[in-house]
Amino acid sequence: MKTIGICIPTIEGGVITLQEIGREAARRSIAYPQIVTHTPIYGDLEQALKSGNNQLLVELITDSINRTAKAGAEFAIISANTPHIVFDDILTQSNIPVLSILDVAANYCKMQGYKSVGVLGTTWTAKNRLYNGPLQERGMAAVYASDIDQTIVMDAILHELINGIFLEKTTGELVRIAKELATRCDGIILGCTELPLVLTEQNCGIDVVDTTRLLSHAALDFAKD
Repeated sequence: MKTIGICIPTIEGGVITLQEIGREAARRSIAYPQIVTHTPIYGDLEQALKSGNNQLLVELITDSINRTAKAGAEFAIISANTPHIVFDDILTQSNIPVLSILDVAANYCKMQGYKSVGVLGTTWTAKNRLYNGPLQERGMAAVYASDIDQTIVMDAILHELINGIFLEKTTGELVRIAKELATRCDGIILGCTELPLVLTEQNCGIDVVDTTRLLSHAALDFAKD
């Protein structure tokens, strides 16, 4: 079984990813693979995103992936959606193959037969229309929250969720936004690896696409091949 490398931009999402690989292996009654992780400095990533310095973002993520490669990883995943803004450039500079969370999620949506898919994530993910291409290539349309609601989502992610803070009031607002989005789509992509910590099919009242866990399952599949 191949050794998995995980670039972990934010700890909360990274923990779910690592844990889910092990749990999914247990569900399949197989041994879980060897895993090498690296966590780049989040402040550096945030500064690159805020300044629009895509080259720096590529360098930071690629350096993280290549560190896992030096430690024995044979392929890698990035346990975050937003860095996939520069995924194509990351691929050209990575020393090992890298699985795309965008393709994994879009493939799942296609299998579910969705026609339109809501996308919740950081403002960087929303403004860059990160999922438009992968969904459109598979015959689906992407739907996003209003600018006002997107600001609420962004504040929740940056100031609470990535820091392991889960306030009832904030969760209520996120559920409200998801339910509004649900009126315009067939399912909702949780396009931030921390969102599954507070949003579920039960409280949203619609199918949710848990990109964090789907990526974990895809990594396990790839490790077995």
